[in-house]
Amino acid sequence: MPRDVPSEPRSWLLERRCTLTQRQLALVFATLCVPSALVALVFLWQGYCYVLVYATLEQAALAACLHYCARHRGDYDRIAILPGAIVVEQCRGRKRSKRSLRPRTTRLLPPRRDGDLIHLEDCGEQIEVGRFIGAAQRRRLAAELALCLRVQGY
Repeated sequence: MPRDVPSEPRSWLLERRCTLTQRQLALVFATLCVPSALVALVFLWQGYCYVLVYATLEQAALAACLHYCARHRGDYDRIAILPGAIVVEQCRGRKRSKRSLRPRTTRLLPPRRDGDLIHLEDCGEQIEVGRFIGAAQRRRLAAELALCLRVQGY
């Protein structure tokens, strides 16, 4: 066994990159919407009510986008290779899932192209991981997963 290959359980945490906090998202929303609302109110005072309608639609679209960003800030994939199981925990918005795969029957399907994800397949169930990392990191993760499965005799 090579010296640099760990024999203990291995785990990876793949998180979404998000640089803005909740407060900063609110400040972005306010910074973009307050001037737009003020301009729309000036036009409304002049008698042009359609500007307010368009400004409201614009702000609603921005609010929906920022809400999506805020909801998915904490998304992650956690992969743990234990002696008797491969545990994949995923979080997407408010939905959390934890699946356990049997190491002896699990197939690792590495990404074929740069945009492809890593697939773990066990008894017809397929799990995609690596959504939050780049293509080079995804290939490296697939190689590490394959190495860990091989070293542990799976």
